[in-house]
Amino acid sequence: MKRSFSVRRSDAQVRVPGGYILLELVIALSMFAIGVLGLARALNTSMEVANILNKDQRVRIGMRSFLEEVRRKPLNEMSTTYTDVAIGVTYTSAVERVALTTTRGEILEDLYNLKIVATFVAGNDQQEESVDVYVYKPATK
Repeated sequence: MKRSFSVRRSDAQVRVPGGYILLELVIALSMFAIGVLGLARALNTSMEVANILNKDQRVRIGMRSFLEEVRRKPLNEMSTTYTDVAIGVTYTSAVERVALTTTRGEILEDLYNLKIVATFVAGNDQQEESVDVYVYKPATK
């Protein structure tokens, strides 16, 4: 036996069956749960992206520090490798001589290309960042 409620509206009687309120509540809660799950997924994705960007920033700062450290070393010690275990990055430097000729036909001596490569894992991908710098290192006599 179903119950029905009477609601009076401007002289007309409208009958509202009792089971529809429960159905409307279930539908509303389902829609709310779907919305909350979507927001939680978006928050999780944004946190992952923030972590990747934070690591990328730390790698770039580390590259800058490694570059400055390597630039100060003598030429025969400039090619080296360093692993930063804390952030999981391997920095590698390589040096090669650059032969430039001026407009007068003179060859510039003691000019080198210093290349720094940082290898790291971001998310699920292995990535590399690199920077090239020209360095003037006069020969010591």
